[in-house]
Amino acid sequence: MDREHLFRHLKALTKISAPVGRETPVQTYLEEQFRNYTKEIIYDPVGNLLAHFPGKGTKTVIAAHACEIGFIIKHITEDGLLKVSPNYKTRSADTRILPFHDVTILTDTYEPVCGMFAMDTGHVIDAEARKQVPKLADISIDVGAHSLRDVLSMGIGVGCPVTWNVETRKMGTRVKGKSMDDRLGLTILVGLAAFLSDHPVKRDIFLASTVQEEIGVQGARALASQYTFEEAYILEITPTSHAEEQLQLGKGPALVYKDGSMHYHHPLTVKCKKTAEKHTIPVQPAILERGITDGLGFFVNSASRTALLGCPTLYPHSPGETIDLDDLYYLGELMEWIIR
Repeated sequence: MDREHLFRHLKALTKISAPVGRETPVQTYLEEQFRNYTKEIIYDPVGNLLAHFPGKGTKTVIAAHACEIGFIIKHITEDGLLKVSPNYKTRSADTRILPFHDVTILTDTYEPVCGMFAMDTGHVIDAEARKQVPKLADISIDVGAHSLRDVLSMGIGVGCPVTWNVETRKMGTRVKGKSMDDRLGLTILVGLAAFLSDHPVKRDIFLASTVQEEIGVQGARALASQYTFEEAYILEITPTSHAEEQLQLGKGPALVYKDGSMHYHHPLTVKCKKTAEKHTIPVQPAILERGITDGLGFFVNSASRTALLGCPTLYPHSPGETIDLDDLYYLGELMEWIIR
């Protein structure tokens, strides 16, 4: 994998709107890529996508999730404004980041409609209101409609999903945009498919793009109930901040020992660490106090030895998720050595 190849696929994948429960456009893109490298493409009944590279060795799944966070329309006002709730598992949406960001609404036929998060500002509110963090009920999506009838004529209705509408851009070695969580993991899967087609390995490998991770790892649970994998490697973002001393962008991918849901398989994590050391690949150990990944689904439903590897990511669950392309490159390189 080279950095430009990775960026090209990352940019293409993050451009796609594929919120929880509506992952088909991303799966279609991945299927097209995977078919260049293997004939064994599998969809399970809930929409998980698998690319199989057969072997007689350890039955291994390498997984990343197709869905992205977003919102879902729950009400349309008579004057044509859209009211939403989060479409992912969260206690409450972070309303600080919503106002005046562009969004895409997907109709039942996946036709995109442009809109914008909006709220009262400026001269029409008082000084006290400006000090308050807005409530989600006070924020609407404006699609330029004059009435409920206008909205319905656009193909928009209750249940339509909403995603950010931003362009993925480079900033030096860094890349910022929406849905790095988890299109960066899918980008690595495309690179691994190319690698496996040129470098057959002993392992029996399944590259898995899972659905509905953001609402409780439902796709991984379903997949792991159908297949028994001996080892599972989960590719994800690893949230961090400028104040975080433990985990920094540009210092290599993260090896996660624990998150908010489980402790990852210690011998397998140590094996990943030793592989990185052997091939002089920089890695960072990480302990996460919150969060859940597809790893839990494979651990519980398939009794898989499970490891979590990720890219340090600033501003997670925002339209400006930021990673370092060097970390993504090293994550791909490390995975190539792990599966040999």
